[in-house]
Amino acid sequence: MTAKGRIVGAAVFFLFGLPFITPALAAERTVEESLDAINRLPAAERAAALVEGAKRERELVWYSTMNRENSLELVQTFEKDHPYISVKLLNGSAVNTMTRITSEFRARTYLFDVTHIRGLFLSALKKSAIIARYQTPLRETLRRDFVDAEGYFNGIFTQAHLFIVNKNLVRPEQYPRKLEDLLLPAWKGRMAMEFESYDWLAALLDYYGEEKGKAFADRLGRQKPDFRRGSTLLSQLVAAGEFAIHLDGYNHTAYQLKQKKAPIEYIFPEPYVPAKTPTAVWIAAHAPHRHAAALFADFLLSRKGQELMAAQGRWVSRKDVPYLLDPGARKVQMVSLKWGERDVELIQLFNKLLRREGE
Repeated sequence: MTAKGRIVGAAVFFLFGLPFITPALAAERTVEESLDAINRLPAAERAAALVEGAKRERELVWYSTMNRENSLELVQTFEKDHPYISVKLLNGSAVNTMTRITSEFRARTYLFDVTHIRGLFLSALKKSAIIARYQTPLRETLRRDFVDAEGYFNGIFTQAHLFIVNKNLVRPEQYPRKLEDLLLPAWKGRMAMEFESYDWLAALLDYYGEEKGKAFADRLGRQKPDFRRGSTLLSQLVAAGEFAIHLDGYNHTAYQLKQKKAPIEYIFPEPYVPAKTPTAVWIAAHAPHRHAAALFADFLLSRKGQELMAAQGRWVSRKDVPYLLDPGARKVQMVSLKWGERDVELIQLFNKLLRREGE
């Protein structure tokens, strides 16, 4: 046969001079194996193989942990570039999403293709073999803290925690500037905090050391912050005047509220800015639509996708896309991945020291 025909003994066809993996071969290979083979192709051939496979699949399922408005903006842009793919979107918190995909995996009900969750969950996802390694060439464009050596961790953004203050309730001279300011009597009972802000506590313990960090968290818990589920909702409640300050608000939420002329001000706290472990995009180890999933993961890591997330106020992973809300020379304390191995302990500490469970 010619080069454009079938290669005997090999599992590859050549279409228009470009190799692509047949549906039968893709079914035999794991998601990780088939995508690894495609990622080894030259750039043009790789792109053609992913598109050809995605046209057969026609859809993908994305479990998104970002708010629905921002998720839909990304979906609409992706579908415009890839009109042969329909994205089925399901939004949920990181904890709820982890619960969902873990339950589905145990039931061998493989529904999702792509998700993105902060790095604290990496260890659990790897150990359970829920996610596939994905060595996309776009990893080379990412900042140092947003990528690992193994290929499991492809960060798309991180979220910084800052103070979001209602300007109608707090005068500028009263704004807290330091974390220690939150311990003043004037703030007791006036603060709001997200119900599952485990990364905030982990950053505190990483920065101060565990002994000093626990002591600070204990004192802050005695200030009786009001805990609610949903960081975006909490910031909106601050803007509406229900609370004076959201002490662990997100940078992108602050940016979006400012754009909408809400009566808030944001303050990067001293002596450091707590930040989550970067949120990474993961392809399911049993993704039903593996080629479409790879195209979507690449979109989230592309300059276009990253610029969209940066315009939403996020601190994105690409080296060539700047931050809108820049912390300047302030130290940004990203949570270390070690807390993924100590997640149960971290949750217990959060509930005991900050939420004061058991009292």
